[in-house]
Amino acid sequence: MKKIPYTKAAWITSVCLLILLAVLGTGATIAWFTDTPAVDRNTFQVGTMDLKVSYKNDQVTDYTAMDGNTAVFNDQALYEPGYTQVVYLKIENDGNVSFDYKLSVDMNSYTDGVNVYGETLHLPDHLRFGVVFGASEAELDRALARENAVNQMESYCLDTYSQLDTVSVAAGEVRYAALVVFMPEEVDNVANGRGEAPSVELGVGVYAQQAGTPMA
Repeated sequence: MKKIPYTKAAWITSVCLLILLAVLGTGATIAWFTDTPAVDRNTFQVGTMDLKVSYKNDQVTDYTAMDGNTAVFNDQALYEPGYTQVVYLKIENDGNVSFDYKLSVDMNSYTDGVNVYGETLHLPDHLRFGVVFGASEAELDRALARENAVNQMESYCLDTYSQLDTVSVAAGEVRYAALVVFMPEEVDNVANGRGEAPSVELGVGVYAQQAGTPMA
């Protein structure tokens, strides 16, 4: 092989560099390495989380889809000592990603009244709630839900605490819950209204998040 003199080799290298700079100066790009991933065998998918919630109560006897406008509690209920409302929830995971969910009983709005002593009557102060979670509908127990509310009477006051325990639901699974709201029997005339009756509008919050991630 014929050896190229050093000066000539240096001249050739300089010319090549000038050509390279000229190409770069035109805005063209040079890809030193290129590759195209194989797509004929591997498929990449993003998991989906699909939460479905339905409910029933004393008036709605079959599970019915619930949305943001569904009144699952009776807003016209006349609360008195011992009065109880129960809502049964069906939680379905129709996606392919496991999720954790938790429930709350929320006070959407209220109207204060006056009791027989002439004092302000704030109805939510005298209501309590509890919950029973179950893997099947047969595990729901109205009496147990009420008992849980009695045992946690201070914690489960609507005005002070509404977030409940977190429950995990795997993809394709169904879970159930019974929510109870009631006025304890020991409530006396402090909750006995005079004149315009106090009222409260209650709602249910269902919060879901991918399993294993911290939930606020």
